[in-house]
Amino acid sequence: MISYDPLFVTLEEKNVKLIDLITDLKFSKTTGSKFRKHASVQLTTIEKICKYLDCPIEKVVRIE
Repeated sequence: MISYDPLFVTLEEKNVKLIDLITDLKFSKTTGSKFRKHASVQLTTIEKICKYLDCPIEKVVRIE
């Protein structure tokens, strides 16, 4: 199972809201919804988030 719990922790640590991340990176609302539902997204999406937040992939996604 995919978990974006690390993303939500990282966002909080960096004082960034999910909606700001989605807006700044020009993601669709569907992509934002996938994070809340812990659904699969493309690896390029994860890469963009890592670069935006300046963090390793482990701070964005975890496989349980």
